Amino acid sequence: MPKLSAVRDGLRQAPGTVLVFALLLTLQAAAFLGFGLFEATQLHGGRVMTGLMTALLLVAWGVALVTLAGAAVAGRGWSRGPAVALELIHIPVAWSFLGGRTTWVAVALGVSSLVAVVLVLLPPSTAHLVGPGRRSG
Repeated sequence: MPKLSAVRDGLRQAPGTVLVFALLLTLQAAAFLGFGLFEATQLHGGRVMTGLMTALLLVAWGVALVTLAGAAVAGRGWSRGPAVALELIHIPVAWSFLGGRTTWVAVALGVSSLVAVVLVLLPPSTAHLVGPGRRSG
């Protein structure tokens, strides 16, 4: 996890594309953490193990997203690949929510993921994350 001072310095130095990217990841992380905690309250009967594992996966996913957001702001180049991978995984997940009362979930997750991928691949983001003189650690 990136040091808080590195994130604070990154907030001053990071381009807007990285800041918006990190904001999208943080919002997604909040949703995954919230849904994971909600899922943990729904443990009953024959679905205790399934519910527990689902809750743990959702919380871990949220922690990963917020960690990657902080690392991106801090200029850690290693954060780019995993962040893009997670965002690309969101797209088929979003697709699975299309239809009925969950269409808003599909739109929110799908659009935010596509926008995040575009933002992190733009030249200012690339320069911040993998440009000359950037540290990997």
